[in-house]
Amino acid sequence: MTRRYFFTTAVTILVVTAIAGAYVAGIQVGRGQDREAFGQVLASVQTDQGFTKLQRLREFESELSRGCAKETLAKLRIDIQIQLDVLASFYQEHKGTWVMDDLAKRDPAILEQLKTFKPQQNFWTEPKCTL
Repeated sequence: MTRRYFFTTAVTILVVTAIAGAYVAGIQVGRGQDREAFGQVLASVQTDQGFTKLQRLREFESELSRGCAKETLAKLRIDIQIQLDVLASFYQEHKGTWVMDDLAKRDPAILEQLKTFKPQQNFWTEPKCTL
């Protein structure tokens, strides 16, 4: 009876150890894949934002070189309003976090501005450069 008991105990320990090992291995593999996927998504978003900003700056440069300063200034103000709207929304979700502390170090007045920000109405129509 002791051999049978010993064998059953050994098999049980082996099965539990195998299950625990598979679980830990799965978590480690999943973490690695998750980090890799996150890095790729982050790079994609940053590339998209960078290229979109580059296109917008080239548009401004083109309009300024044609003498459309008033129209370009209006477009810049619209872009500023859009960014403030995005940051104000982000502020509402993440106020009191290290991210907002870091933002305040870069611009001490920004948190108060984001706290009270209200988007302007009928402000989103961009003027055309006709020159």
